[in-house]
Amino acid sequence: MADPKEALKKKVADLKDQLAKLKAAGKDLKKEAGARTLRKQLKRAQRRLTLLSPLNLEQKQARVAKLTDLLAKRLGELTQGAKKVQANPYVRSLKKKTKSPNKAKKKRDRVAKKIAAKNAAKAAPAAPAAAPAAPAAEGEKK
Repeated sequence: MADPKEALKKKVADLKDQLAKLKAAGKDLKKEAGARTLRKQLKRAQRRLTLLSPLNLEQKQARVAKLTDLLAKRLGELTQGAKKVQANPYVRSLKKKTKSPNKAKKKRDRVAKKIAAKNAAKAAPAAPAAAPAAPAAEGEKK
């Protein structure tokens, strides 16, 4: 009996040749039914072949390194779009510098408003109490 690994290698080579002939003939490999079945058979044969031939340590390390590089590149692209791009690096510090005085000014205004409201509240009850007293005093004179 022939070696299964060699038989699969031969089958993969034959299927690749058949697909190449179809492509050379100008057929659409994705839409044509015959080409689709050939591609399925090719993928299955390649999968079986990889199961029969395990990777050694260096090949595994190279494969993992390649995958991590691809992931890092993709993540970099994704996060780059999410970041805010500022033309001038000093914009943020300028915003902080103007924010502090503005906050202090607003706080001073709030405190001044509270003081003014307190003074108005103190002055307001005194005035109505004085007003009724004045007419009563006038009434006593008469």
